Amino acid sequence: MLNKIIFILLGIYFSQGIMPAQTDKQVDSMAYTLGFSTYLSHTDKYAAGFDIYTDSDGYTYVSGNTRDKNFPTTEGALQREFKGEADAFVAKFTPDGKIVFATLIGGTKREHHTAITVDKDGYIYLTGGTHSADFPVTPGAYDTSFNGEGEWAGDVYLVKINPTASAIVFSTFIGGKVEETVSAGNIKIDSKGNILIAGVTCSQDFPTTKGVIDNKFTKNDSFLSKFSPNGDKLLFSTSLGNGVMEMITGLAVDNKDSIYVTGFTVTPYLPVTKNAIRKNMIKPKVGGYEDGIDHFIAKVNETGTKLLYLSYFGAGGHMGSTLSWAAPNRLVVCGSTKEDGFPITENALGNIRRGERDCFISVFNSDDMKLEYSTLFGGSESDSITTVSFLNKDTIVIGGTTISPNFPLTKNALFSEFPVLEKTFNNTFFGRRKSFISVIDIKNSKLLYSTYLGGCFRFQIHADKIGNVSFIAEAGQREAAGTTGFPITGNALEEPPTYIILGRLVLKNNSTQR
Repeated sequence: MLNKIIFILLGIYFSQGIMPAQTDKQVDSMAYTLGFSTYLSHTDKYAAGFDIYTDSDGYTYVSGNTRDKNFPTTEGALQREFKGEADAFVAKFTPDGKIVFATLIGGTKREHHTAITVDKDGYIYLTGGTHSADFPVTPGAYDTSFNGEGEWAGDVYLVKINPTASAIVFSTFIGGKVEETVSAGNIKIDSKGNILIAGVTCSQDFPTTKGVIDNKFTKNDSFLSKFSPNGDKLLFSTSLGNGVMEMITGLAVDNKDSIYVTGFTVTPYLPVTKNAIRKNMIKPKVGGYEDGIDHFIAKVNETGTKLLYLSYFGAGGHMGSTLSWAAPNRLVVCGSTKEDGFPITENALGNIRRGERDCFISVFNSDDMKLEYSTLFGGSESDSITTVSFLNKDTIVIGGTTISPNFPLTKNALFSEFPVLEKTFNNTFFGRRKSFISVIDIKNSKLLYSTYLGGCFRFQIHADKIGNVSFIAEAGQREAAGTTGFPITGNALEEPPTYIILGRLVLKNNSTQR
């Protein structure tokens, strides 16, 4: 069932002997200060910060779910009272960390696994999973009836919220009879205002439309769906799987409205295209579950009727890969891998795997899906990229987690120590995972900046176009309070113990914090 898949998504790490970090191409040309760092959701040890978005004015939007009956909602918010087992939340912060608004949204059962984006007019789009049949939907929306009977996840919801978070513009369900959910980052707006979402479903009757790539769902298949701007029409919905399990964990759309997805699978039967960089799944090795997964990359046309590209890529990784697109034709795909023979280009930042599992950063020409740049990146143990953003077409910022005490850092790192974090988690799988943020020049293959942050269970970033980087971290399900090692500024919203941390790194040569 889907709850098992999602638990597996939490991952298992491995360790290996110490080797030198990959810092031979660092140039230390950037430096950051801590703009702000604050807490959110004080009393809920199960609180989850899933996704983050930064708008053109430097305001930060975060989403997640909480069981906190005292969650700090603001006056005028569309839902101030906690309703169910766990409600979704959306909050907005100024560039210096002051709360603008915070609202809950949910029904009488459980909401989870949110993804968020914001359009140019400030309208907020939220998607996630819900087990609440009374989740607030609006008349005229695509589907106002709850469909899911699964034991954990139920249906996916899609909500558009006004810029002040005081009202719902539209809200709809989408789902089948069992359960489905989405991952962070899996909601995008195309040039026409249509809304794309992607995730995984266990429902064989998940809605599809005519003429799409694949209208059949088996079990634990990935889905890709597009809605009209007002949420009343399902423009297309397709499966991308063809086997036992696939899950989309990254979604992007270009300026021509072509769609790009990445994710992981355990099936050798994906419908790879002739131009794939690798057509066959690498068979599982003896070991943990993650040793048996393979990642994939796909490009889909605007109407969901043609698979333009699909390839296996990056086997044996910490589950989940991510991607981003930048004009005119640059697609970057990131994740982690332990694949022998992973494709590396001549000018790579790192050309050998240093640890049990290294990060990979691979750049494609999105027009023809040719590989232009590919590198490994990491320390002596296990590292994973969870998010990537473009600062410009030649520079990316990555965020992720590591258990490598010698992860490649630059001399001007904001935090360079790797402390042992005791009593941080009740699950030792994640007790030593440190978050990191790194900036890489992919044109010249240079590490411009890299720093540790605190210890966490989940970590997402979003960068603005002038180089500032916002982050959200989930500290984990702690039975006892303990330090996460995250730096916290004096204007913190709440006091520890707390379970969600969010903040912003400000590029030093920016004269304002916008």
